[in-house]
Amino acid sequence: MKKIKLFLGFIVLVLIGLVIYQNWPFFSEEPALNLDLFLKSWHWTTSGINNIAYWGGCFVIGLIISGFLGISSKLKSKKTIKALNSTIESHLKMISSLKNELEAFRNDPYKQTPDQVETQDKEETA
Repeated sequence: MKKIKLFLGFIVLVLIGLVIYQNWPFFSEEPALNLDLFLKSWHWTTSGINNIAYWGGCFVIGLIISGFLGISSKLKSKKTIKALNSTIESHLKMISSLKNELEAFRNDPYKQTPDQVETQDKEETA
């Protein structure tokens, strides 16, 4: 399975490289970003940066966010698993105590089963 994942990852990287190569004129442009808040005294313009830098920056930010969310969900699931395991342990202790309590009733010498009561009635009538 690891080899299949590695092979599929390699194919995805090749396809991404192919898309970048075929669209290189778009990725090599250097547009400037403008920010205008409709104030007469304030207008901000950046120097030109390649489009590939913008795309790469967005990709890295996405990786960081998804990594953070993945780690937090893993920690949350570990906490849930610990809570559920403690619940299982408490239930197992309860079951064992109830079994011990039941054994006391099963081994009671003074308690008669219905079969023993019928046998005793027959002996008394005879």
